Amino acid sequence: MFLRLVTHTVRGEESESMAATYTASVLSTLRTTKGCVFASLLQNTGNAQECISLTIWNSQKESFDYEESGSYQHLVDSLRPYFVASNEYSLQLSADLSLEYTPIPVEPTVERFNNSVAGSENISRLKANPFAVQMLTLTVQEDQVHTFEYIFRSDIHPRYKTHKGFINLILLRQQREYHIISFWDETVDIQSASGIHSINELLTSIYKILPSFIRWKVSHSSAVHTSASSEDIKATVHRCLVAEWFTN
Repeated sequence: MFLRLVTHTVRGEESESMAATYTASVLSTLRTTKGCVFASLLQNTGNAQECISLTIWNSQKESFDYEESGSYQHLVDSLRPYFVASNEYSLQLSADLSLEYTPIPVEPTVERFNNSVAGSENISRLKANPFAVQMLTLTVQEDQVHTFEYIFRSDIHPRYKTHKGFINLILLRQQREYHIISFWDETVDIQSASGIHSINELLTSIYKILPSFIRWKVSHSSAVHTSASSEDIKATVHRCLVAEWFTN
């Protein structure tokens, strides 16, 4: 399994119009693109200007083939009218040799994940379109990677399953950094402190294997999602504007 996250900065008030364009252009293209099995457009509930295209692929090669074919850039251009305007300009010579300032196009950021630790086989079988998606990122101590994965399988994942609305999750790893992407149906209360916003139970499970700086912050009840450290625990919740599983 290979997963791509393409983050766009958009005009939040036009997210529904963007979702319609995403359906008409992105989904219609990816539906027949070799190797793509799932695509969704997500909007951050804490920042309406952040929209993410989450796609799942059978392999890294098929995803790269899609990018190199030009299809990816074409689809980005179809969504560009909804992007927040750039505040950066380049100075260029016009056709009549006069100087003019041209806005630099805002490009989305792309993250690629090719190391799925757990969950991809389950989520691909489920074929359920999510109502919400939580993305949780954390870093563990270098010598505690195997310990974390054991705790995840034996304790963390089972706790997720007890929450109302939980569909399934994918656990991704990049060296010491883990990404838990969980999918939720329409019965979940994404605004509730006892819903998917809460990570207190998870922190209890893994507290001892977090980096020392993060342990200090947790013990002092710091807000884990607002801190600037690269090793902070970051949790975001996204509502799913549109999603589709493909059969190719």
